[in-house]
Amino acid sequence: MKKGLLLLAAMMMAFSAWADGNNYGPAAYLDYGAGSRATGMGGAFVALADDATAGFWNPAGLAQMDLYRYQFGMQYAYLANDMNSSYLAYSFQLPDIGCFSASWMNFSIHDIEGRDENGELAGTFGSSENIFIASFGRKVYEWVKGLSLGINVKMLHQGLGDYAAFGHGLDIGAIWQPVLYWDHTVGVQVQNLLQRLYWQDTDAVDASLVNAVAGVALRFLPSADEMYFYHLISAFDFKFSEYNRFDYRLGVEYWYIQSIGARAGYNSREVTMGASYREDLYEVDYAFHYSVTEIQAHQHRLTLSLRFK
Repeated sequence: MKKGLLLLAAMMMAFSAWADGNNYGPAAYLDYGAGSRATGMGGAFVALADDATAGFWNPAGLAQMDLYRYQFGMQYAYLANDMNSSYLAYSFQLPDIGCFSASWMNFSIHDIEGRDENGELAGTFGSSENIFIASFGRKVYEWVKGLSLGINVKMLHQGLGDYAAFGHGLDIGAIWQPVLYWDHTVGVQVQNLLQRLYWQDTDAVDASLVNAVAGVALRFLPSADEMYFYHLISAFDFKFSEYNRFDYRLGVEYWYIQSIGARAGYNSREVTMGASYREDLYEVDYAFHYSVTEIQAHQHRLTLSLRFK
């Protein structure tokens, strides 16, 4: 009975995430996103993905990090209802081979009420979900000019009370710059291929929805002082999930000078805004998320990124 109640609680949390606009099933928390810069743009990042979080948003974007051979990023987000999320990512380039990335995200919930078969309170327990992502991205200009491809291999773990589950999944992505002298890009990512979570000591298997995300990033006002730097970037993403679920994301980013930037975004669940301070080897990004679907569900996120040439 206890096992059944815990699995029921897991399904209820997944349904709650879906009802709020997130992907239900294992790793539904991934819809919260990674990195304050990307989430500050409303999550419109599939065609832009050009920093340490690229492995999360679109692994093909790893191939865009030409100026820095190594990048590291970390984020902490305090969420509503006793939830919190942490994220770490490290990427490195191997010349003539491509760019690799390893990342980890944790999502945890505390003080979940447990109930017995009579509906009476039977104590509290917690849930901790982890995902480990190994990513690879590479330019394939020898096939198609301006095209980069990428892949994620994901390992999932969830602890729920005294029970645990393990799983796996795949993502594939592409970013294409159709006109090489016009720095605008289109991107696409297919998420959660073969993604399953297997509960130990039970026959329960949770499957994630397969998502497809397509978007475009438009860059304007190129800097006269720094190569590949643009003062204004706008992005739009469109997301389609199984069972005909749609979502969209809008974002804009403006750098007043090369070290001070601001951004804003919107999607079907929230309005976002943020700011950045950047130097050559590090960057600090802040994002605020104002929920339009849940009262008192607003979020503050802070991300630190380090870069080395």
